[in-house]
Amino acid sequence: MKISAVTVFVKPEFIDGFIAASKIHQSNTIREKGNLRFDFLQCRDDPSQFLFYEAYESEADIDLHREADSYRTWRKTVDSWMAVPRKGIGYRAIAPCESSQYRYP
Repeated sequence: MKISAVTVFVKPEFIDGFIAASKIHQSNTIREKGNLRFDFLQCRDDPSQFLFYEAYESEADIDLHREADSYRTWRKTVDSWMAVPRKGIGYRAIAPCESSQYRYP
């Protein structure tokens, strides 16, 4: 299982558009093969800061996600709206550690 947390800071004037585009992206991503979770979060204290929490079965599934039309469309749409380049950090699951515990019902 592969997990990452991606932090994005958005220019204030693009927050609403970023949310709209990212909700579509999230909806498409959770239907992808190998996706276990894809949560889209906004910081309560800084509305320009967002977090994507992503869990996939394998590295190959992440590669498929990055090649998906929906991901490429999202990237093309939102890249110029970011205040700084996004930062992704990979994680190892400790608990829960079974991929079945990450799936949406």
